[in-house]
Amino acid sequence: MKKLILVLTLAVTAFCMSSADLRAADEIKIGAILRLSQGASDGLPARRGIEIAEKEINAKGGIGGKKIKVIYEDSMDSPQNAVATFQKLVNMDDVKVIIGPMMSGEVLAVAPVAQQSKIVVVTPNGTSPKISDAGEYIYRGCTRIDKQAEALTRYAKDTLKTTKVAILYSNEPYGKGCNELFTKNFTDLGIPVVISESFMVGDRDFSSQLTKIKQQQFDLLFIPGYLQETAPAISQAAKMGINGASMGVFGDMAPKYIELAGKAAEGHINASEYNEDYNTPANKTFKAEYNKIVSANPDEPNNIMFAAIAYDMTRMVAEAIAKKGNEPDAIRAYLDSVKDFDGVTGKLSFDKNGDVVKQGVYIFKVINGKYIKVQ
Repeated sequence: MKKLILVLTLAVTAFCMSSADLRAADEIKIGAILRLSQGASDGLPARRGIEIAEKEINAKGGIGGKKIKVIYEDSMDSPQNAVATFQKLVNMDDVKVIIGPMMSGEVLAVAPVAQQSKIVVVTPNGTSPKISDAGEYIYRGCTRIDKQAEALTRYAKDTLKTTKVAILYSNEPYGKGCNELFTKNFTDLGIPVVISESFMVGDRDFSSQLTKIKQQQFDLLFIPGYLQETAPAISQAAKMGINGASMGVFGDMAPKYIELAGKAAEGHINASEYNEDYNTPANKTFKAEYNKIVSANPDEPNNIMFAAIAYDMTRMVAEAIAKKGNEPDAIRAYLDSVKDFDGVTGKLSFDKNGDVVKQGVYIFKVINGKYIKVQ
């Protein structure tokens, strides 16, 4: 009897293992490293965008009869953790391509490992110019921060007629980089930065910095960082009587910013990669699907721009696998040659540095509590 039970146990185990192997053989795995705990206001919408693409592709039969399966990992806003999750996805899950990480510092930490492993990395949101030189296996789906800076500072000069700027920036790589870059662009346009103050991630009291800023003469307050800090900062500025024009970067392009900033959000200027009114069948379908998710999950972070970019990158990666095969160099061959891919963020291509080529940067303004495209 014991021998019979042992034989049956081994048989069942072998069957389960073979079934799992068969399921794995019928799947094409794609990795994703997103901001799912820290920074979930950006990362969860990005995941939703990927999920919409995954659902669409699998509903149409997948790729060559195989369904795609996206394996998600949380970067925890840590370059070290981003590298660890990259290695897990490659060594344990055997993925050949990864969507993410989302933050520039994490992308730059992962890039050398990706180059050594010859694994394709497609960041949806890393904006640092340094990513352009990170290697031939590294791609990005958003516009570099210097291109955003050109568009925003030019708008400040030509449309807002800005003459002097005060800056309150987030004291981490993204915010510090914005402070340096925008200061240079403003200065080159003949617009002096009269004061530059910083805050830490997690801060909620900005009164000390704003008191110093209020003592200066300026007509634009620029606050680069993430909405968890930038929204309460502009709200406190308004309460202290700092009521001029305000400007931010990608992190402010979310309904949550308007909610947290309240009335102080009115008139706020920032850049975006995505125009909801982009009139194509693909965008109409995507927007409808994303809005269904938002309606069903009203307590979730809502940021359609991050969802849209991640959606586009997932579809491009899937198209690469469908046309060239699921090996890193085959995926690279497609991404290096694709022209005017029909994305929801525009007609997409990649340049020789792996940077996305699209229509450029949109400028949005908060008008009556809503983001309105003004350029």
